[in-house]
Amino acid sequence: MRSQLRLLTCAVLFLGAAFPDSVFAQAAATNTSDPELIGYEPNQESDVSSLEVDESPTPGFLQGSSLLLQPRAYYLDRDRDKNQDNVGLALGGAIKYKSGWWLNQLRLNATLFTSQDIYGPSDKDGTLLFKPGPEGFTVLGEANLTWRFAENTGMRIGRQRFELPYLGSHDIRMVPNTFEAFAVGDLSDSGLAWIAGYIDGIKRKNDDKFISMSEAAGADGTNKGVAMGSARYRFPDGTLLGATNQHSFDVFNTFFVKAEKDFALASDRWLGVNLQYTDQRSVGDNLIGDFDTNMIAAKLELKMSATTWRAAYSKTGSDRGIQKPYGNPANYLSVIVDDFDRAGEEALLLGITHDFGRIGTANVSMFANIVYGNTPDAGPNASPDETEYDFTADFRLKDGWTDRIWLRIRAAYIDQDEDQGGDDFLDFRIIANYDFTAL
Repeated sequence: MRSQLRLLTCAVLFLGAAFPDSVFAQAAATNTSDPELIGYEPNQESDVSSLEVDESPTPGFLQGSSLLLQPRAYYLDRDRDKNQDNVGLALGGAIKYKSGWWLNQLRLNATLFTSQDIYGPSDKDGTLLFKPGPEGFTVLGEANLTWRFAENTGMRIGRQRFELPYLGSHDIRMVPNTFEAFAVGDLSDSGLAWIAGYIDGIKRKNDDKFISMSEAAGADGTNKGVAMGSARYRFPDGTLLGATNQHSFDVFNTFFVKAEKDFALASDRWLGVNLQYTDQRSVGDNLIGDFDTNMIAAKLELKMSATTWRAAYSKTGSDRGIQKPYGNPANYLSVIVDDFDRAGEEALLLGITHDFGRIGTANVSMFANIVYGNTPDAGPNASPDETEYDFTADFRLKDGWTDRIWLRIRAAYIDQDEDQGGDDFLDFRIIANYDFTAL
């Protein structure tokens, strides 16, 4: 009953704060947190994305300006058998300003993020919805200038988001990761797209301050950055090849490559074949230790009309688990709670996605996964074997003032081997997103 009352409170607070009468008639806008993908899993961000530069920029710095409001409510309840429970209810979101293009070349972007503690007992902290305490916060997470110097090519400098494997917003709580960086790139839906740059600092999802990339990786008191370069090639038949290299100076280097292709089996059936490989090793002064590890992952998807079946496998090197201090774990088996990339881990996933289509006023879909991870039973990298059972239901409302509401309900049960010191727990979440244009 306590959980149901918290969920009802969350819904009332969200609706009351986000939908005053004066905004019901606002036009719908694209919600960057809602990619309109059925079965979207933010823990599997392995796309090699480039810098976004409008192909046909809106003329006029002021005339082309836009202001987007994105309220969000988030409730998380993690009930553990042994360790401390985690509970939190947050209300907040983002206010995004984007100018028009001055002389068709320059544009300003700024985003203010906030996450306010509506309910968060100190003895159940650790939800990552707030700063430790828990303590609500507000931060100017994005503030950058884009220079468009060719049709699809531009440069961006300042506080910004990235969506790259092992370097990205990892938008799974109230506020995403953002970075202080310089980047240049070319955006193209087909053919070659690329991005390169230097990242000096990161603001993590539950903080309002930027710290150096090396400090975020675990090297306290250091001030090292990351140089990165990524490329993606999409063939006319949809086949995709992508690669990225990220060099965290004196810490570690990460190289990632992927290949994905769909094969037509019948008029409404497709077989997706997906492969990815990660190589990660310490470099320079080895500020977080000397290591050399890797991970290989593969996924098969059978797409049958409104239903998709999938199976995936991954294996991680025995020297160390994959390091992900900059967000966006890149593994087909990364799910709601765990990434299944611990040292020496072999993991297997089985899952299903189904699109129910329009039900009443909402588009409804669901997906579920079962992932089993086997790790060493002895030695320095021993950890509990575990199985994670996941379920997600998405409701995208489409009528009247409810247009652009995205309600997501998620549940995960983690069953760990107690003989190896495991801790079973239930993770339950409800997330409500909305967006509307104020300008």
